[in-house]
Amino acid sequence: MTERSRWRRQQATRWDERLLQAYSDYGHAVKECANLYLRLAAGRNLTDHPAPLESTNGALEEAATAERRRSAMVEPMRLLADAGTADAVRALNRCLWHLEWLARGPMPGDAATWAEAFSAYRSARAAFYDQARQGLGVAKMASLQEAPWPPSWRPVRPPSDP
Repeated sequence: MTERSRWRRQQATRWDERLLQAYSDYGHAVKECANLYLRLAAGRNLTDHPAPLESTNGALEEAATAERRRSAMVEPMRLLADAGTADAVRALNRCLWHLEWLARGPMPGDAATWAEAFSAYRSARAAFYDQARQGLGVAKMASLQEAPWPPSWRPVRPPSDP
């Protein structure tokens, strides 16, 4: 009986470690995509970013590669995530795809549309992390909550300014 209990604890720990790694990998891939989309959107004057990226074939391929990586990171969660986290992943994916379509150009948009889509993305990302922490039994950490964007120290200029 003791051996069986120990084996169950070891299995639970093993799956929690894999789940934590899956969440971390996915979160990193999401952030990589969002950063590329933000830079592409800045290149289209939808937003402000210190390193705008023109929509060249190379930049678009880099974004497509990041999206394929993000997509692959979803697969382990299909096996391991609880229902709440899986729902949060789906919502975050939809928000990220909206950013992609605005940044790449197939969907028309302006600075206000971008700002609304980016705000929805940030909220969805925060919800994903909240669900992931809850699923792993990790307490919510106030210091990791999202800060307002853009930060108060950053001057905001209209997207049409050079």
